Amino acid sequence: MVKLETKSIKKLPYGQSNFEELIRRNYAYVDKTRYIEMLENENNTYQFFIRPRRFGKSLFLSVLENYYGIGKPDDIFDNLYIGKNPTPEKNKYAILKVNFSNLDTTNYEDFKKSFIHKVQEAVFSYFNRYSSYFQNVQEIIHNIYNTKPGLGILNILYNFSEKAGLPLFVIIDEYDHFANNLIAMGKSYMDEIRAGSIVRSFFEILKTGTNSIVKRIFITGINPMMLNDLTSGFNIATDYSIFPRYNEMMGFTSDEVEWLIQETGVDKTLINVDMEKYYNGYLFNDESINTVYNPQMVMFLFNQIEQLGKQPKQIIDGNLQTDYNRIKKLAESPNNRDKLFKIANEGGVYSNIIEKFSIEQIEDESYFISFLFYMGLLTIDKSNPLFLKIPNYSIKTLFWQYLVSQDSSMVESSR
Repeated sequence: MVKLETKSIKKLPYGQSNFEELIRRNYAYVDKTRYIEMLENENNTYQFFIRPRRFGKSLFLSVLENYYGIGKPDDIFDNLYIGKNPTPEKNKYAILKVNFSNLDTTNYEDFKKSFIHKVQEAVFSYFNRYSSYFQNVQEIIHNIYNTKPGLGILNILYNFSEKAGLPLFVIIDEYDHFANNLIAMGKSYMDEIRAGSIVRSFFEILKTGTNSIVKRIFITGINPMMLNDLTSGFNIATDYSIFPRYNEMMGFTSDEVEWLIQETGVDKTLINVDMEKYYNGYLFNDESINTVYNPQMVMFLFNQIEQLGKQPKQIIDGNLQTDYNRIKKLAESPNNRDKLFKIANEGGVYSNIIEKFSIEQIEDESYFISFLFYMGLLTIDKSNPLFLKIPNYSIKTLFWQYLVSQDSSMVESSR
């Protein structure tokens, strides 16, 4: 009797953002590595890309880190597009990775300290990771502690890396996280990015590094607002966020969702929700063909089905509610509040998308609507590109119905 081979079921990658661990521990990975080749072929090696929360940005950065990092293992890409089609710059860079989430925004001094601390942590991690390229790394770190160079630590890193012949790839995750927090807390962030501020200084020093040892930069966040405010200090990056060819770089197409179901063995008979209606619908350029799903929404449902053996009563991930305070704060403006409720009632709004704008312009209707687009609360309607619509029922439930209920409660309390 011929023994039939059974396909190995992979684990569902819910909450996973470490690419090497994901591959080593047999999680399913929706292959986005063809975009590595595309990004490498772009003329500008200093790149900026934004997507709404929970869209797979951190995982993609981990993919970049593992692919380009000197000394990183080759085998984790063997079964992926880029493993079969390697590019000239594979494993060519020392990676400096900075994550600007969870900074202290209590006041400017605390913010400044936490910002510098984040940069220092990244630099110390860099020296330890590439210690074999430097003589007496512990002495280098000890001298940095003693001299307290602040952001000057980047210049120290540049000097040692240049002497060691280590070209740098700088990866920045959540570049705008602190600004979003300040919006939510009702504080202006202009002090934090004004001329001479710690943030602007960081990006100016980053730019000076491109004259010598910084060869590649990739920056992610959730909106372009802060990049515009930093333009005079950092005007070298190209924003690829709404280029048609990168529409599907993050997020899942319908085919990719189907592949994920097959790879992880999700029982389709237990999916009793219209996934297209609830989780799909994002389009970031009107010339793009496919809409994409929010990956977090899809994997939340699949994870609940795996855990419970049935479709859960709650089919919308509550973790997506983290932007409520930001929207509430912006809605304090009468014009913005009125626009939000009009969108909630009409399902969208006619508007162009503005690629760059400042927090100071957010009171203007067109800029405010573009902000909602980048946050993932509105998306392009394929049938009418000038109409920005609520992407799916999950977003309508989580945000728009929430705002309407908040307004109703405010009306009741005022009676």
